[in-house]
Amino acid sequence: MLKRLTVHLENVKPTKEKVGNEGKLKTILNNTLSVHNLRSQAAISTALSKIRTNHNIAKCKKPNHSRWKVGDEMWYTSNETL
Repeated sequence: MLKRLTVHLENVKPTKEKVGNEGKLKTILNNTLSVHNLRSQAAISTALSKIRTNHNIAKCKKPNHSRWKVGDEMWYTSNETL
């Protein structure tokens, strides 16, 4: 069973990208990062450590969040659908 790791990033700066045929600029904020086709818990841990070296993982600030407690890193794994 393949897994997908999704990580929420902190302190991400918006970028401007051209959209459509007219070349209009649109502000894009890429504050999540996904790693696909992970086969084991060891592969998930390795991917998380690589992400931690280059990015800051967001910490939960809402006390009533359904998935994380306050102060937890915001990442999760899910089953990959093919």
